Amino acid sequence: MITLKIAIRNIFRHKTRTIITLSTIVFGCVALITAGGFFEDIFYKMRESYIKAHTGHIQIYQRGYLEKGRVEPYAYLIENPGEIIALAQGVKGIRFVTPRLQFSGLISTGENTISFLGMGVNPEHEKTTQALAQDLRKSTDNLTLGGVIVTSGQAITSGDTYSVMLGKGLAAAIGAKTGDSLVLLTNTVNGSVNALDVDVKGTFYTSSQAYDDHFLRLPLATAQKLLATDAVQSLVVMLDRTEDTARVKRELAQIFDAKGLNLELRSWKEISEYYAQTVKLFNRFFLIIKIVVIIIVILSIFNTMNMAVFERISEIGTIMALGTKRRGVLNLFMYEGIALGLLGGIIGVAAGIIVTAIVSRIGITMPPPPGTTMFWLSEPKVVPSMLVLAFVVSLFTAVVSSLYPAYRASRLEIADALRHK
Repeated sequence: MITLKIAIRNIFRHKTRTIITLSTIVFGCVALITAGGFFEDIFYKMRESYIKAHTGHIQIYQRGYLEKGRVEPYAYLIENPGEIIALAQGVKGIRFVTPRLQFSGLISTGENTISFLGMGVNPEHEKTTQALAQDLRKSTDNLTLGGVIVTSGQAITSGDTYSVMLGKGLAAAIGAKTGDSLVLLTNTVNGSVNALDVDVKGTFYTSSQAYDDHFLRLPLATAQKLLATDAVQSLVVMLDRTEDTARVKRELAQIFDAKGLNLELRSWKEISEYYAQTVKLFNRFFLIIKIVVIIIVILSIFNTMNMAVFERISEIGTIMALGTKRRGVLNLFMYEGIALGLLGGIIGVAAGIIVTAIVSRIGITMPPPPGTTMFWLSEPKVVPSMLVLAFVVSLFTAVVSSLYPAYRASRLEIADALRHK
């Protein structure tokens, strides 16, 4: 205990150097906490936008669709969607289950004709999906990563039997705008050709430019009429919490198996690897940042401790001559390094929380990620695991960087130390 008190007093003998060292540790903590919060915010907004605009948390298909559905898209339709929705709604954590029917065809303005991908949706549920996207937005529509955002006109409703919404890119490609009349041409589930006259009620964009360039949305009833079917292609499950995805998927699978329903489920993670690959990429970037910060902190503390040993060689010789063992000298300098790490870690974590909270409150407007057209607002989060990491890194680097100077001090010969000037 006495050694520890002496060590704490010693680190403030040279105040300027100690302040510089502590500032380096604090800066390292702030960098880790803020960068970690920044990446966490990216992951959250990317995940939620992907879920709310495109996949939902879980999708339910007729078994075999994912394997052969691209070749025979209408051979694996769900014929009894109402029964399945009723079963699924009983699972805790599910907000709603909505049907979707996807198809392809040609769209024409009379002068221009191009191919498109259509998505028949339940407008009431998809309206909810749009409202959920507002959680990711600030005061302007552009500051967002996610959701289906109306850029002109209005969103479709259940009563819009012959209205569609075009993706912004698709509308631009065909030269269509709100209020224009279009003709949709596609094959029915039986293979015959069917056409439908529709009006453009509005245009939209999402977090995916590829989606906006090819897709249009229309009421499910209209899509079923165009395809001459009452079935749906998939059921999209939206949850109250994304964290419940694995549990809900497991419970739904058990219910469907018990009922003998020939269905398969895919979570949002399984539908596309884009999110997982992006997280892996950013985690590599963050690893590089952590390594750089650790090296900087280690070198800073090492320099401080090494200078302390050099300046106090005579003092070390004196206390060893008075009976202090080599282990005592080693402990003294180790305690000084640990004290620097503890103090810097505590101040750094507090400063990191404050800085991250301030940056989050202000927000940083970020450019569109590759493959998207949306600007978004970065609001770094204070992540508890990052606070622990920053403190542990401070303490760990303090111990590592103090080892050699402390060992060097403990190995000094008494006579040589006393003669040192």
